[in-house]
Order: sequence, then structure tokens, then C-alpha cells
Amino acid sequence: MRLSETLVMAPYDAVPAAATDGVVFQADRGGRKGQYLVVTTRAANAASASEYRLLSPETVGTLPDVDVLGIHYVKVRPERAAAFEQFVARTLHPAVANLRPDLRILYYKAVAGPEAGSYIALFALTRESRDKYWPGGSDSDDLRTALKPVQPLTQELSTYFVEGSALTDPKFAAAVFESRTWTDFVLVPPK
Repeated sequence: MRLSETLVMAPYDAVPAAATDGVVFQADRGGRKGQYLVVTTRAANAASASEYRLLSPETVGTLPDVDVLGIHYVKVRPERAAAFEQFVARTLHPAVANLRPDLRILYYKAVAGPEAGSYIALFALTRESRDKYWPGGSDSDDLRTALKPVQPLTQELSTYFVEGSALTDPKFAAAVFESRTWTDFVLVPPK
């Protein structure tokens, strides 16, 4: 799937109907394991659908093709939301949105639907890149190398998050970029 500036996501507990208008993903790691997610770039009919808009799209370059959506549900302190969006535009996206050709972190805000007002950090990956950076779910040396140049950003980034919501243990290579609440959704091949 080619990512877009607008992503509409609708969660399902069971396999969505065959006539679903969108791309189907299924969670294989994280807190929503087994759940399905239908993603489209246009308005969805499902009441459960939330519309997400990419923050500062002019700073991210060409959006990638992915088959894994590593979604980290970011909890931004409400009084810091405007400053967070400015930090993403000014500093964060220029650094992490093109971290590596096969590892990009993109920040989206829900503008409509049940998740309106919330944010996600989307680790845009392929299955191959996820296996490279998180083989078997663990951090790799490749991940540590990729994130080392952006580690100085984590100190300021953490000031925008609700206390306790971000993974802050420094033994994790993506600490602070990762949320404690996350799920990896992998593309379900069409039948």
C-alpha cells in the first residue's frame, strides 16, 4: 500500500467483508494482536473509522509503499499539542521521516472519527525491513545504528507526551519514539 497524507482507518474484530473499500491489515504483534484494520485514503462508511492527516507533509518527502504499519498510539499532553505539531514540522519530521529508505517514522493526527484529536507515530515498514530492524520482535544492531543520530531529539520529544505513555527505557533503541501502546499491522494479501 502506498501511504498518503490522509489515511482513514477502521478497526474490525473479525475479517472484514470481501467488498471492503480499502486495504486490509491484521495485527500480528502488540496490544491489538488479531484485530483487523481497513485502511483507505478517502472517506470511509464505517462509524468506527478515524481519519488521520499527516503532520507537516511538506517535510517528509515521497511517501513509501508499505506492507507493515507499526502504529504507536502517541499521547500528547493537551496543553502541548500545538507546540508538539510545531516540533514535528520544524525538527522531528526532517530527522525521522526519511531516517532510512526502509525505516521511516511519520506522525499523523486524527481529525475525524472516534480518535479525533489523538496522534499516532507510524513506523512505515515492509516485512523485510521490520525483520531487519526488529528480528523476532527484538531490537537489532541495524536499528541502534539507524536511530543513533536522532537520539538527541528524544529529550525534547518526551516533554510533549503524557507521563508514562512513551517507552523510555534506554535499553530500547527506539525509546521515546515508541509508545507503550502499539500494534504492528501486516498487509493481508487479497484473495
